[in-house]
Amino acid sequence: MDEASPTRMVEACDGQMSQSRAIAVFVKTPGLSPVKTRLAEGIGAEKALEFYTLALECVTELVQGVDATPIWAVAEKETSFFKNFETIWTDDGGLGQRQHHIYKTLLKKYDQVMLLGTDAPQLTSAMLEEAFEKLDTHDFVFGPSHDGGYNFMAGKKDIPLNVLTSVEYSQDTTREALCAKLSNYYMMPPFLDVDHIADLQITLEEMPDVPTKTQQKMIDWAKETLISYAA
Repeated sequence: MDEASPTRMVEACDGQMSQSRAIAVFVKTPGLSPVKTRLAEGIGAEKALEFYTLALECVTELVQGVDATPIWAVAEKETSFFKNFETIWTDDGGLGQRQHHIYKTLLKKYDQVMLLGTDAPQLTSAMLEEAFEKLDTHDFVFGPSHDGGYNFMAGKKDIPLNVLTSVEYSQDTTREALCAKLSNYYMMPPFLDVDHIADLQITLEEMPDVPTKTQQKMIDWAKETLISYAA
């Protein structure tokens, strides 16, 4: 994987660009970067890795059900772990700087760009489709999390670097602080992002009535994990 790797756009049969949306999924490579560290404090690194692996399966299936080009936004410059989609290195720096790099890079090639995490396996493709549709009348759309952050952010206009880097992340005021610097945004219904073992129960409650195959695997794993740690 190379930082300079170009992001491919899908071409229609007549040679015209037919894809104007991109979803960048922010990921870390297991073994190269710590994953789900806060969750690991409660259930151990091995179980936290199990959650992360299942979450990757969920998000892979999730974005494939959306009319958009899925892209891995990878934290490590050199990795061959992620398959199926093209990869782009997020570059170095804090989360705000890395989000800006990916968002700015993709907005040069796509009309609408979504930045998506992997911590909310209960999200559905229909939700993400709706978020993109909201961009027809709004400049930005947020998928809020209960802890004050966001599971995804989509937009069609530039965001200055200082806007994203001036926000303090992983705080209960993160989303509010960022939205205060933007205008004409739409807020989707909130969903929990999993950081602690107690979050698994809420995640189960937020799962769709008809889960996908990968969501069902996550449901089964979460139930077994909660039972084992309650014993």
